[in-house]
Amino acid sequence: MTAVYAIPVSAVNPDDGASRARLSRGRLEQIDRRRGAARAQSFAASLLLEYAVAQHFPWVVHPLAISIAEGGKPYLVSEPNLHFSLSHSANWAVCAVSDHPVGVDIERCEPGRRDVASRFFHKEEVRYLNTLLPSARDDAFYKLWTLKESFVKSTGRGLDLPLRSFRIDIHRMPPRLDCDEVSGSYSLFLPEFTADRAYRLAICVEQANAEAPALHIMK
Repeated sequence: MTAVYAIPVSAVNPDDGASRARLSRGRLEQIDRRRGAARAQSFAASLLLEYAVAQHFPWVVHPLAISIAEGGKPYLVSEPNLHFSLSHSANWAVCAVSDHPVGVDIERCEPGRRDVASRFFHKEEVRYLNTLLPSARDDAFYKLWTLKESFVKSTGRGLDLPLRSFRIDIHRMPPRLDCDEVSGSYSLFLPEFTADRAYRLAICVEQANAEAPALHIMK
């Protein structure tokens, strides 16, 4: 089971007392060390996590206690076999929860970012992007970027797994992963983010032939 939740960052107030009471003191201290948009984004993602866990794993005690594993992947102290991933970009925060290792990434699509691909992507991915018409390249770039970020998050390897060390083929769907650095089977998803077409969303689950996760948009 994998589910994804999304919420506009503007829908929550990081200074609202009732909302703050839903998070642990440690989590609030981490959030409050951030400033401006980063603080609001982190607060929204944390509230989503509390909500998503309560919906799908109702026996878990709240507020959630979160720690960081080697490699930088966060986990629930009381339920290490319950997996989650958080992401945010501009005015959207997302959270994925699963009974398998999971990664989620959301990005606001802005033109002219393909220099990231030439610097960090696998050479075959760069070659594929260069075969596309200019009108299609930005969308393909963001598909690859979010898929690659979601895969790295699901592995828990962090920066130890360079984006150029593996390839994702989006020429046909579903996306196909080619990675010699990591064992296991992974399922990749690119759901349409109908709540805001300016964003691209991707999910990766460490599970062969996983079912497409349900996407819930909060308001």
